[in-house]
Amino acid sequence: MTVGPRVHTLPPSCAAKAQQAPSHGQVSAKQSFSLTDLLLGGIRGIGILLMLTLGLSLINQAHANERLIILVRHAETAAQPSEDPQLSAAGEIRAIALITALTRTPLSQIVATQFQRTQQTVAPIANARHLPITLVSAQLPIQTHIQQMVEQVHAVKGNTLIAGHSNTLPLIIKSLGGPQIKPIAEDDYSQLFLLSINQDQIASLISTRYGQE
Repeated sequence: MTVGPRVHTLPPSCAAKAQQAPSHGQVSAKQSFSLTDLLLGGIRGIGILLMLTLGLSLINQAHANERLIILVRHAETAAQPSEDPQLSAAGEIRAIALITALTRTPLSQIVATQFQRTQQTVAPIANARHLPITLVSAQLPIQTHIQQMVEQVHAVKGNTLIAGHSNTLPLIIKSLGGPQIKPIAEDDYSQLFLLSINQDQIASLISTRYGQE
């Protein structure tokens, strides 16, 4: 069935005149559209819409799967007590600088060890973000601690900030799929690692610094 422009029936006398001088409103056969054409056009439009919707869905899913793991070593410590020292004045300044360094980075959890120096390093940003500090004990064997850190990262969706130690950060990064990094020097407190992990892609690592060196 062909659907064309609406046709008005004219009396015979007018029809003869109409054949000689077509009216301005008359539509030629070339301008008519079939129902099939309309359906095909609609199907193509729906197909494009579905492709756009699917594409946006895949992009959103990719972003949902991607997470950022931020790792820092604890800030500078006081000389005493030697077993579980608190932060020094310089360390307290560095801990505050972490707030500025991560201003634009959303966080879902903050993780530290049982030692005061790691907890105090993330305490200012934890207070600023109204987030609790989750403690993962740095116990021996060290591989047990690393495994528990990895499990804690995967236990929560979103970005994670970890305050660790010079000997644990390289192992945590490696266990989360990142590259092997150089050992952290004993007097180096300013390194900040950004590890991007995605279950469908290879992890990528950015090393930067924060606070005063």
